Amino acid sequence: MSAAQKSSPQRRDQVKEFKNWLATLSKSDLDAVLSHRRDTAIPIPPDINALATRMLLPGSIALALSRCTAAELAIIEALSRTGAELQPVTVADIAPLLPFAPEPALESLRSKALIFNAGTPDSYSLLPRVMQALPTDLSLLEQPEFSADEVRGLSAEKRQVLATIARAGGSMVTIGAHSKLAASQDLKDLIAQGIVTADGEHTIALPRTTRQAMQGLKPTVIPLQAPVELRTFVGDDADQNRRDSAAEEETKADQSGTAAGLDVVYTMDRVIDSLARKPQALLKNKALGIRQVTQIAQDVNKDDKETKALLALGFAARLLGRGEPEGLEGNFLAPTMQAMQWLDSPLDERWKVLLEGWERMDSAYWNSQRGIDPEVDNPRLPELRALVVHTFTAASTELSDDSFWSLFAFLHPLATMHSKKDTIAHLLQEVRWIGVVSRGRATAVVRESFKATSSLCPEPIEQFIIQADHTAMAPGPLTPEVQRILSSFATLESPGLASVYRFDHESLRRGLDSSLTAAEMMDFLRSHTWGEVPEGIIVLIDDVARSHGTLRSSAVRCYVRSDDTALLSQAVAAVPELRSIAPTVAVSNVPLSQILEELRNQGFSPAAEDESGISIDVRPEPAVVPAAKPAKKQSRSLAQDEHVERAVAHLVSTMHGHHDVPEETTEQQTAASAEDFTAVLRAAARGSHPVKITYANKHGEPTTVGATPLRIDGGQVDALVGTNTVRFPLHRISAVVLD
Repeated sequence: MSAAQKSSPQRRDQVKEFKNWLATLSKSDLDAVLSHRRDTAIPIPPDINALATRMLLPGSIALALSRCTAAELAIIEALSRTGAELQPVTVADIAPLLPFAPEPALESLRSKALIFNAGTPDSYSLLPRVMQALPTDLSLLEQPEFSADEVRGLSAEKRQVLATIARAGGSMVTIGAHSKLAASQDLKDLIAQGIVTADGEHTIALPRTTRQAMQGLKPTVIPLQAPVELRTFVGDDADQNRRDSAAEEETKADQSGTAAGLDVVYTMDRVIDSLARKPQALLKNKALGIRQVTQIAQDVNKDDKETKALLALGFAARLLGRGEPEGLEGNFLAPTMQAMQWLDSPLDERWKVLLEGWERMDSAYWNSQRGIDPEVDNPRLPELRALVVHTFTAASTELSDDSFWSLFAFLHPLATMHSKKDTIAHLLQEVRWIGVVSRGRATAVVRESFKATSSLCPEPIEQFIIQADHTAMAPGPLTPEVQRILSSFATLESPGLASVYRFDHESLRRGLDSSLTAAEMMDFLRSHTWGEVPEGIIVLIDDVARSHGTLRSSAVRCYVRSDDTALLSQAVAAVPELRSIAPTVAVSNVPLSQILEELRNQGFSPAAEDESGISIDVRPEPAVVPAAKPAKKQSRSLAQDEHVERAVAHLVSTMHGHHDVPEETTEQQTAASAEDFTAVLRAAARGSHPVKITYANKHGEPTTVGATPLRIDGGQVDALVGTNTVRFPLHRISAVVLD
């Protein structure tokens, strides 16, 4: 018989108790459990045995723990210390260890099936394997706030004590070989100061915050109580004035968040336009070079960091892609066909598409100087981004930067411990940038859903106001058609809900190049302007139109003609590719687009014409590439509400009329036998619980002794036998039984 089989009854009894508890749950309690443990409801479990087996899987336990607050994890830590892994404990047992009332957090843990009632409603046991899924240095019950400077200010002797404990792995047995250290006044002082904690009668440990200070880091103190009032705690008893005030603040947040989100939409327009005109070549690793990022940043009038964010967002939203546009060779970054459709969509739909792309964006663009750099992709970012958003949606009040960090640590302690603060800080900037959070509050797009963009975005308008300084002010978002035409001969100067466009020589020439005539521009302005078109705009359009098109060209491979012979002679002299064939005509062997660009670079204003002499649009077609296929989601699939309801109904029907748990399935039997004595020893060490250890002595004979495990590390078990510390090699232990 193997050691695991000899020791498994202690663990299997606990597993069976857990299954019995699941079988006795009411329909509403079972619904609450499956709502928190949705990963266990797919596919619908055939019976309680199968459900219990899934809930005991390490991956499922880790997922449930990742959603626990600091208060809940502190209770798990307290339950472990009082022996709840091995026998039921009561609230009175753990209350002295906690600085808060444990009842709400206990109920939450119970609904997550991480603890369960064993025997009586007021006694609790820990789900097997929970402690193995938690970091060994969790240490929420002891978090001394000592800075790195304070640790460096300790005496050399005390720092040596700390270094000795750190070298031992952060914890140490204080009897036997280390009895001299245990008796030292330096250690007693460190324990009195809280820098070192006494973990049981014969074990000392370095709290997590002490180890961070020793490493020169700022200790991360995780609050065990919510630093602000949570939304779930604001009930019907909140007075009407308070509710009205909160609604007013949320409305203000929605308005400013919408303005921020639409600014991103308008800037994405310019990014797409820039890349459509000139796709950017990619490096061998498929990233965009530093010079190209700077060029796009100049085109859209943003800094490099925001430009990289826009490129990553466009790529995640499938508006930008890698590929080979028509007429080019190589790998380029260019807009996709979806981007062309996106440009013609209503404003609220465009914002919604960006939000959906942002939600799944996995590029840590701030860690690279290059754009869309695959080397900085991080698949955890969507999950962390959701946690940042949840912090704001959970709060009932406005969050400052300080209160955000405290609340994030309380709601998501494991993410706080395992993530870089710099990463969370960048995600915090993101949620404000794209309009998900504003004025310290979550906006309606996350309080409700992304569909809220339709109610947040104002109705599009077709009218604008032209001012005397050659600008046009649109007091609201323009319809796509009006915006497209206006943008063709006016430059967007100030995006937002109230956008400003400027008319100048360059923008008007751009409009004339797009085949608009001066008359068509004037008709458009008169049709869409509130009031009269200022005389200054009329004069400006006439002046640009008069000089525009004085030189006429077409493909011969191309020709240039002009009734002004002196002007044509100047053009021929300025552009070496042109050759005069008549006083009013010159020809060239280079493409028409190149000749037009060269003439404009020399200060001329040529216009293209067709064979009939009518001005034509010679702007290049936007370069597009196919959108990348959406990446397959790697996250664990979670059941929807409907699926949870069906699972609950099925399980209730299988339990109807049966008070005993059904026979174990093969799946459950395998899971039970996998529990070995190491888990029992670790649990006994955490709860200072005595056990009987059967091991092979130096003669190979089985020997059983009573011992209290102190520490399990490096394949060795340090245990207290009587008043002595004995070290047992794990490979010699054949059985462990609770005493």
